Amino acid sequence: MLLSLPLVAALLVFALMSRNPKMYKSSSTIYTGIVSGYDVLAAESTTRDWMSVNNAVDNLISVITAESTLSNVSMRLLARNISHLDCPDEREYITENTAAELRNMLSNDILELTVRCDEEATYRNFIEAYEASRDNWFKQMFHWNHRHYSFKALSGIEVSRVGSSDMIRLSYTCDDQFVAYHTLKILESEFVKQYLSIRYQQTTDVVNYFQRELKAIQADLTRKEDELTKYNVDNGIINYQEQTKMVAERQKDLDGLIELVMRERDGSEQKIRILEEKLGYVTDLYTNNISFLTQLHTINGLYTQMSTDTTSNADLNIRLAEETEKLRSIGNDISVSQYTKEGLSNDLLVTEWINAILTKSKAEAELSILIANKKEMEKDVRRFSPVGSSIKRQEREINFSEQNYLSNLRSLNEAKLREKNLQLTSATFKVLTPPAVALYPEKTKNKLYSLVAFLFTFILLCGLVLLSEEMNRKPYDSTSANNLVNLPVIGAYPLLKKKSKYSDIYASLAMRNLGNTITNYFDRDQTVNIINVFSINKGEGKSTVCRAFNDYFESIETKPVIVDWEKDFESNSKYYLLANSIYDFGVNENNMASMPEANVIIVEYPPLKDASFPTKVLNTSAINVLVVDSERDWSGMASLTINELKRFNKHNNIAIILNNSDIDTVGSFTGMLPPFRWTHKLRFAVWNLGTETKV
Repeated sequence: MLLSLPLVAALLVFALMSRNPKMYKSSSTIYTGIVSGYDVLAAESTTRDWMSVNNAVDNLISVITAESTLSNVSMRLLARNISHLDCPDEREYITENTAAELRNMLSNDILELTVRCDEEATYRNFIEAYEASRDNWFKQMFHWNHRHYSFKALSGIEVSRVGSSDMIRLSYTCDDQFVAYHTLKILESEFVKQYLSIRYQQTTDVVNYFQRELKAIQADLTRKEDELTKYNVDNGIINYQEQTKMVAERQKDLDGLIELVMRERDGSEQKIRILEEKLGYVTDLYTNNISFLTQLHTINGLYTQMSTDTTSNADLNIRLAEETEKLRSIGNDISVSQYTKEGLSNDLLVTEWINAILTKSKAEAELSILIANKKEMEKDVRRFSPVGSSIKRQEREINFSEQNYLSNLRSLNEAKLREKNLQLTSATFKVLTPPAVALYPEKTKNKLYSLVAFLFTFILLCGLVLLSEEMNRKPYDSTSANNLVNLPVIGAYPLLKKKSKYSDIYASLAMRNLGNTITNYFDRDQTVNIINVFSINKGEGKSTVCRAFNDYFESIETKPVIVDWEKDFESNSKYYLLANSIYDFGVNENNMASMPEANVIIVEYPPLKDASFPTKVLNTSAINVLVVDSERDWSGMASLTINELKRFNKHNNIAIILNNSDIDTVGSFTGMLPPFRWTHKLRFAVWNLGTETKV
């Protein structure tokens, strides 16, 4: 059984695996250029960011295995296979069996969308139908379990990086070598489109964003510059810094001139007061003279004109000299006293007085003009004060816009550089090893799976056998009986419930083996040897074993006698319970005559579960035989009972005889029993863990 069932399992697995279709494998290698290709962004760098490189490769593999990519592959593969059905080159795209299966799946609606021998037009029609509704035949083909066009089938495409290189290896296995080949061919182009679409979408969006931002910032910057220009024109600003500097310098010079002219005027006034005190009444003559005053007024007008008009100073100087000379003449005419009361010459004092008056007039004329200029200067200061802060604010806003413009321009240049770098890297995708149509199917693993099934079944059976052995409480053979009872097993008696032509042979051989074994325990110096036979439970075959002993000893002309607990003694009497030997309870009128003549006394005791046992008789017998039914479970109570007997047994002469045993267990003591067929020999060899099957 340990070999037959594993063999059956192996053959069954091999037969089932042989029914599977043959599988064909196609593979290709693609150079990506991600690792060693030219990179514009990293051209000036001497080190590589390997984390970014590995991430780029992982992203590329993810794009290849993405559902969107495989969906496009599925639709294009469908379009290619369906459009070339019944075309002259049909066998270049699909095998005959697969084509027949595909024809059975096509409905009239699908055939109407198909353009015969035109894959691209068919693909466009299929895509339009695929996207037209949420549930259609094309989506069912992709999302269900078709072995060629479903996502589950296409997910079986193996994608791996070749070491740490730029190479990506693609391989696909299916039951149609043409389908495997065209699936990889389509995937090689579709994943590049998908990858570039994703990458270009990113860079294009970024470039468009920065271009829009630059236009908005440039428009805002132009508006602010125009506003500043208009503001400068409206406020007469050419160069604010230089203009304010000139105004400040002019104001400073004007303040100095005013102070100087005021000192000159104050000095003239002081001098006029001193001279008028000295001249006394003479000054009244001059101040009351109309001609003198008129001439003095004319001179004041000339001084005022000279202060305001700087273009004709030469003519004014000449005229001023003439008018001054006239004033002096008038003064000379008015003079009546030649000397003052102090004795000073009036002419000299009058001349100085007139000069002082002229100086004062000149100073006052200049001072009035300077004060007027200062007022005008204050207007310029008040005009320039708010202009400065406004210009600074506008210039600050313009500077901020310029910096923002430059920052966005730099980002735009970087985005365009990345876009150009993407164009360079995507241009490096190249199929180094194109896929090919497989000529031979892949090697199957039928033998391996059969071997695995054999070993698994064998190990499982062994485990079940060991588990059953561990859980089995039946003493069905010598090993299990010894493990359960912990007593030596001296023999086995066969199960003779069914009468067969070999029953007498089994009984004879078993009896001879038991008798030969029992005699080995006899004391040759004793004229009488006692055999105590007992069991734990009733019905375990004590009487059968006792009769077998009796028959054996009679066959060798040794006088036996059987003492039966049911006929010869009472198990509940005090003579039995307190007996020291068989003679204390086992002699009665039935065997009184035969006991003295017997050489072997065979005593059959009541079941130990039902009656007490006189333990002292254990040590007066040649051997104590425990009869155990091999088909009955051994209980814990039985172990406790036997352990008690072993405690009182000084000679350790308790042994087990297995009753109701099968012929293989009996044969383990007697040798192989008939019939001697080869199946029986093999079973007996396996049972005894040997290879010798000869009797």
